Amino acid sequence: MKYGSIIVTFNRKKLLLEAINSLLNQTVAPDYIILIDNHSTDGTKAMLDESGILKNSKLIYQFLPENVGGAGGFHEGVKIARNLNIDWVSLSDDDAIFNNNYFENIDNSVIAHPDVKAFSGTVKLEDGRIQNDQRGNVYNPYWLRRRGRSVEDFQNQDELNIDWFTFCGCLINIDLIKKIGLPESKFFIWWDDVEYSMRIREYSKIINVNKAVLIHKTAIPSIDIHTKYVRDWRSFYDVRNTIFLLKKHGKNRVITTLYLIYWFPRLMIKICGNAYSGNRWYLIKAYVRAYIAGLSGKGGLSRHYLPGSSKQKSNGGH
Repeated sequence: MKYGSIIVTFNRKKLLLEAINSLLNQTVAPDYIILIDNHSTDGTKAMLDESGILKNSKLIYQFLPENVGGAGGFHEGVKIARNLNIDWVSLSDDDAIFNNNYFENIDNSVIAHPDVKAFSGTVKLEDGRIQNDQRGNVYNPYWLRRRGRSVEDFQNQDELNIDWFTFCGCLINIDLIKKIGLPESKFFIWWDDVEYSMRIREYSKIINVNKAVLIHKTAIPSIDIHTKYVRDWRSFYDVRNTIFLLKKHGKNRVITTLYLIYWFPRLMIKICGNAYSGNRWYLIKAYVRAYIAGLSGKGGLSRHYLPGSSKQKSNGGH
């Protein structure tokens, strides 16, 4: 299997080195590692130089003039990958550490399923739990209601047919990429991977190979966010990009429009709950701005919601 691996990184140089080495140590190794540096300011390039990684003939390193988010980073990475002499490309962030037989296991499934053009593996946390919200299915095509596969599905089956994955260890055929285009850079972050999955599903099944395992060294696992909302600048992009996703891939335009009219008041009601105490005014502003941006199609980075801007004021309030 001739494949290249895209990694998008921003200011996580120690994790990045571990992620790169996990690819170099694969039993079925990539032909290229395409590293997209989202304008890191923590000495990432110096670290790569000191470690000798930059001299590796497999590495293609691109330092972007500004931080274009994960979506923009994957957009740039796939743009490079589709012009290389490879058949497949994998996508992951700098916190994805692959078991050394990850791509060998996926390669076996590629051989077994020649008509399938997209694959993924199982995402685990450092404590061994399966992060099951990284792979799932759509159970309502009109407003794209999604659900992650159960932990039992990953444990009790060899493979899963899924409708969507995150950009955390997925593998996509280059010919399919040339057909469906690049990831949507205007998303900046969040749901760009689900949107891309929707395009993939128009042409191919997606198979998750359960014994292909990577470790996701994320700071706050998404499966642990349950009770108390923590102020997060990404909440704006969550809502805005959900609207982008629905407008593009909802099965029926009329039903999708009616759902969007219904959905916004529901968001306002939801933030009245105790879990959002102290953050209600922040979220009201974020959601109103997101709703307007989503309906108008205004993508990219919002000056109101910059990376790392989620600072809670001490005066509390709502």
